[in-house]
Amino acid sequence: MTAKSMKSLLIFTAAITLFACGGGPYADYSQSELQDAYSDCENRDSMSPGAAITCDNIRRECDSRAKEKGRKVCF
Repeated sequence: MTAKSMKSLLIFTAAITLFACGGGPYADYSQSELQDAYSDCENRDSMSPGAAITCDNIRRECDSRAKEKGRKVCF
């Protein structure tokens, strides 16, 4: 691989990473919708691996919003 193609690949990978990290899948949720989803996750007895990933993403969005508002919890 040439230096030019390596540089192009690196720039492409960096751009994809930046766009993928921006906002997250729950950034468009209202605070009420996010709180409801978070509550549903917290009240589950067991969950599939996919549901666990979904709930982890919801928790991350909750934590991010709490941090932005200077709170320790989502609510």
